[in-house]
Amino acid sequence: MALGGNCTCVGTAGYDPGSAMSRRAALQTYHALQASELAAAVNEALKKVRLRPGEYAAELTEPEGPSTAGGLQSMQHVRLVPRVAGHPTLVVGHADQGDKKAELRTFDHLDAVHRQRFKRPLELDRKQYEDFLTLARGLLEALHFRTTLVGPPAELAENERPAPSGGMSALVLGSIVVGLALVGLGFWMLFAR
Repeated sequence: MALGGNCTCVGTAGYDPGSAMSRRAALQTYHALQASELAAAVNEALKKVRLRPGEYAAELTEPEGPSTAGGLQSMQHVRLVPRVAGHPTLVVGHADQGDKKAELRTFDHLDAVHRQRFKRPLELDRKQYEDFLTLARGLLEALHFRTTLVGPPAELAENERPAPSGGMSALVLGSIVVGLALVGLGFWMLFAR
């Protein structure tokens, strides 16, 4: 160790006190630093993923500040960010470093939420998204996260169900058929003589 303002740090290979990354790391708490490292690892693994249309790129968000309140605010969002204008950013799940749990949303979940908000179906290739889910789930599980897939929220799934057949619509249709049959029978009796 040198004295007089020049200090040689031991055990900090690759540490550059002048780099932005090093300055940020020095300010971050343990949990925030873990979350930043998780985001960097996941984003590196997913950097080549692109989903059509919109050329969506997958990413795990980093903590916004230097602290996660001791891990209490450690949730990080898994997002699909479009590289083509006109497509919305899609939040497709989250990972929580504090309890090592992750949640990924199924295509049906995303579609139901999108239909509710935008009144139109989700514009995303289902097969590519399902392949992405398999990749993301495997990656999170390899990082020791208990990962679950979540379908549509119950209140949205109920809204998507078709109206039950029968009931009033069948009664109206039956009445129309009977009415047309009676009109046809009347014409037949009138002109058949």
